[in-house]
Amino acid sequence: MVAEAISVAQEQTVKFFSKEGFLNKRGVGVILGIIILVVAGIMPPSDAISHEGIMSIGALLFAVVFWVCDVLPVGVTGLLALVICVLSGAATMKTAFGAFGSNVIWFIVAIFALPALLMKTNWPVRLLNKLFAITGDSSEKLVLVFMICAALVSTVMSDTAAVVLFMGIAFVVLKAANAEPGKSNLGKALMIAIPVGAVIGGVVTPAGSSFNMLALGMLEQSTGTGISFLNWIIIGLPVAIISIPLCWFSIIKVLKPEKIAQAGFDDLRKAGEDAGKSTPFEKRALFMILALPILWIAGSFIPILNTTTVAIIGLAIMFLPGINLLTWKEYVHQVPWVIILMMGSVMSLGDIVSATGAAQYVTDLFLSTGVAQLDFTLFLLICVVVVYLLHTIAPAGAAILSLFLPIMIGVCQSVGVSPAVPTALLAFIVAGNFLLPVNPTVLITYGEGYFTFGDMAKSGALPAIIFCVAMVLWVPFICGALGI
Repeated sequence: MVAEAISVAQEQTVKFFSKEGFLNKRGVGVILGIIILVVAGIMPPSDAISHEGIMSIGALLFAVVFWVCDVLPVGVTGLLALVICVLSGAATMKTAFGAFGSNVIWFIVAIFALPALLMKTNWPVRLLNKLFAITGDSSEKLVLVFMICAALVSTVMSDTAAVVLFMGIAFVVLKAANAEPGKSNLGKALMIAIPVGAVIGGVVTPAGSSFNMLALGMLEQSTGTGISFLNWIIIGLPVAIISIPLCWFSIIKVLKPEKIAQAGFDDLRKAGEDAGKSTPFEKRALFMILALPILWIAGSFIPILNTTTVAIIGLAIMFLPGINLLTWKEYVHQVPWVIILMMGSVMSLGDIVSATGAAQYVTDLFLSTGVAQLDFTLFLLICVVVVYLLHTIAPAGAAILSLFLPIMIGVCQSVGVSPAVPTALLAFIVAGNFLLPVNPTVLITYGEGYFTFGDMAKSGALPAIIFCVAMVLWVPFICGALGI
């Protein structure tokens, strides 16, 4: 019995300290997070930074480590970091959770009614069927159609929802073409093109990506200013117009999708025709889907039509008797509550870091390296490349924004550049990462087994380089031209 107990204890000990036990990525994250808090707690304050400032940075880094290592659900990690700020004296309970009352949070809560509604209709299938008239029997043009469709839908709904929607349609195409996962170049091209199109489309409007809303929320919280819905479109639309054909060209030239037999195209067209004429429900849904973006744009000229007010009123209308576009169950199922918790906590952490003087301290340290003395365009390019590569290997977009955006806002303000520049720039760079399939949006199609890391790296390398350089040149120019 004793020998058996010792053997079991040894086995459990070995398992505990193995990669399958505690010492995996999550276990390492726990250890690093605790070390960060202990170091922050014992580090003496100075004239440059207070104890509260040190603890706010410690709580932020603790959250970043937990996010990157997937120690806890991202929303729980964010809330835990806020509680740490309260317990350490860096913030009061009221200020720690103040950002959850931000209009940005409630805009996000309301906006997810759109994907829930769109998925109840056949409009995406009809759109695809209409575009077949443009593609003919070209599989290369078909890839472009999927990219454009995913991008269009992603402008008003989450990238993830857009990918799920068009991945389902792509399965019909791949089945008709007898495309095998891992072997078919058409399968590789489509499964890469759909998420790439979605992430590019997501930069066009504030509603297109949660990172856009997070960046805008952080800008509003730290400076009291914002970027209107229309101005964001003016900044983001040219990005999409240039990026989609560029990425499409790279994908088809590197992966060379095979042709689809005529019989396969006939099956696809029949699927679109089977959708039939639009029903009264679909007409009401289309009206709502189009009306909200129109009113958001109008809000750039009519202050009372701010994006949050329009989104919440639109949400309420969808449930009205006689309209009944959504049920509560359908809506609640679509809302990513974990993202809501994460965004509220990130914005609150940003407020705390700023209020304790820690943001200014980090900005001063960054400036003391002399990087701000470089040509401003070179400075932006260095920051953008670092952020892009960091997000490629550690896809924790919210954490990266919370670390870099306050610093870049501070640097830009110190040299007289609008904080709108780093806000839009970093939001685009974080959302538009398509170099490797570690972006959560790309992981959706990667999991189907059609393409490899190498496939995506080869097709995404050149577009990624051009994307970063183009953003550095375009965003400061257009923000200056718009006077924001």
